[in-house]
Amino acid sequence: MLCEAMDSVAAQEFSDWEQLIIDDGSDDGTAAEVERRGEEDPRIRYIRRSGDRAGAGVCRNIGIRESRGEYVLFLDSDDLLEPGCLARRVSILDRNLDLDFITFQAGFFVDEMGDQNHHRVTDLLGDDLTRFMFFETPWVITGPLWRKATLMRIGLFDEALLSWQDVELHIRALTSGVLYLRYSDVDHNIRWQNKVRRISAEQRRSPRHLDAAVGIFEKIERLIEEGPGMTWIRRRSLCSMYFFVAHRWADLGQTAKALGTWRRIRARSIGGRFLHATGAILLASTALGVPCDRLINKWGGWMRLRTNAELVPRRSARS
Repeated sequence: MLCEAMDSVAAQEFSDWEQLIIDDGSDDGTAAEVERRGEEDPRIRYIRRSGDRAGAGVCRNIGIRESRGEYVLFLDSDDLLEPGCLARRVSILDRNLDLDFITFQAGFFVDEMGDQNHHRVTDLLGDDLTRFMFFETPWVITGPLWRKATLMRIGLFDEALLSWQDVELHIRALTSGVLYLRYSDVDHNIRWQNKVRRISAEQRRSPRHLDAAVGIFEKIERLIEEGPGMTWIRRRSLCSMYFFVAHRWADLGQTAKALGTWRRIRARSIGGRFLHATGAILLASTALGVPCDRLINKWGGWMRLRTNAELVPRRSARS
């Protein structure tokens, strides 16, 4: 998969790029292949992570610091850029010196580009900040082309976080008042099946990740209070974050953990009594094995705890 990602960079119409491959401790021959390619193309640089900390956020920060260019784009090893991606993005930022980043939409594929022919609807409830807080991301990690200076200014990825590093970075950027443009065009492609499995395995099932999530939500709350300020819909989106984690605990049969996590919306004064009471009943029922998924989905809509993101054919989305 890494070779396909690298091939998609080599095929770019824009040629003035450097590609940094940050190895997070692989043992699958990555180093030999990247070093071979680097000998043929000096624009390719291989960097092996050192130190005790690991993970995507750590590796991306290494890449940002080691990069020599003015702009930064993050490309996961299983995703692909379309040939005109870099040329168009660089041209836009070159012409708009006031912008901190621009962002484009992703297509999705399973085995090869074009086998899904769908992309995510982006014109849904609320602004981009609110959308990120509802976990209905307006763009994914490869969507933006950043100015390196902006990333350095806002503080890079939070390496202490176990998960939601991308969400937290984008929320931190948006609450800091960055200037950006969002385009509806698709210029990169996400290997959807593998991505979903990785996210589900960690964020939805790992007790360590679920425990750590509460600290992330409290940090996001502080960013909003210190930045654009709290509104009713932002409180609701924070409640949706807490319920997301509480529901995962309930799925694991951990009633005390589920109710304790959900109780924080009252302790932090972001959710009212009725919202808390009805959510607690649903969580307790789930933890006891009562099938509640359909009811929870409807309740989430009634309580404005979610948006309704969907995948649609590209052609109909543009018409």
